[in-house]
Amino acid sequence: MRHYPDPGMNGSGMLFGMLGFIGTIVLLGLITLLVIYLVKRNQATAGSSAGFGHPHHRPPTPPAVQILDERLARGEIEVEDYMTRKAALLGASGPVTNEWTPQQPPAGTASTDETKVDPAG
Repeated sequence: MRHYPDPGMNGSGMLFGMLGFIGTIVLLGLITLLVIYLVKRNQATAGSSAGFGHPHHRPPTPPAVQILDERLARGEIEVEDYMTRKAALLGASGPVTNEWTPQQPPAGTASTDETKVDPAG
């Protein structure tokens, strides 16, 4: 029986094996570097801006405004007083009126509380 050498195995098999091993090591190294980069970038972003750089986050309100909000929620102050104080804290001038500000009825008109309806007709 004659043995004929395989034309594809003239030393190139070992070369391709080494290149495959080196390529695998390089690919794993690149993946490792990418993971390290992403972790460090995430830590730097979270540490420097305290999470408020994200577009869905609002900066914290000043403590005085938070206390004012709590007093309004507990019913300790009226809405008009709340709006005036909040405007003063935030630097606006004068009371700020909005749809929640209680309005006084015009002079000469009866309010709904004073109007009596006779149930008998």
